[in-house]
Amino acid sequence: MSPTPAKRSAGRPRTPVLSAEQIVDAAFALARTAGPDGFTMAALARSLSVHPPALYHYFGGKADVVRAMRGRVAELLDVSGFDTPETTLSDAVLRWAHSYRSAFASHPAAIALLATTAIDGQERSVANYESITRRFVAEGWPVGGAVDAIVALESFIIGSALDTLAPADIMSPGAAAPLAPNFSRAEALRSVKAAAQGVQPADRSFDLGLAALVGGLPAALAAAVEAERV
Repeated sequence: MSPTPAKRSAGRPRTPVLSAEQIVDAAFALARTAGPDGFTMAALARSLSVHPPALYHYFGGKADVVRAMRGRVAELLDVSGFDTPETTLSDAVLRWAHSYRSAFASHPAAIALLATTAIDGQERSVANYESITRRFVAEGWPVGGAVDAIVALESFIIGSALDTLAPADIMSPGAAAPLAPNFSRAEALRSVKAAAQGVQPADRSFDLGLAALVGGLPAALAAAVEAERV
């Protein structure tokens, strides 16, 4: 005689079926498979094998989920240098930029989603920007120009994070090499040097571009100050 199945007790289960962290984990996974257009609360619920109302116990809607995703990424960014007087602005930017690129490279599928969604209400992101802005202003940047500088840096960093998704030979001319001997040789040497350094070609490009941007900050500051006088 087979044993009688244990009856499920009435009421809510003692252990929650979902948690906010589980939902955010699933949201990153969904962004990877569905992309920005397919990222909906219904799709997120299906990926978790629950009905959509179960998600609304934790989040008010898609915007809140994306905000939580942004918060998780923001936790990975190193902005400590901006609040440390003995750290130069250049070093603070370098530290932030490298952590920013690494954070987005860890969640590449979410880049398009997060980069096109307002930061409104995400406290950690706003706190990060407050630290950066405060330091830029302390270094002499006009208040009205500080965010321009931050967004200019972010545009490069986000683009570089996307570049980490590309194959190492994306710039290879292939069969068209004879048509561009200078470019072909330059690209071949780039790949050789990257291999010798134990890095990806994209890493070399990122370091070069970041150094150029950081090195150009003093000139950009002077131009921003001059523009304020006009």
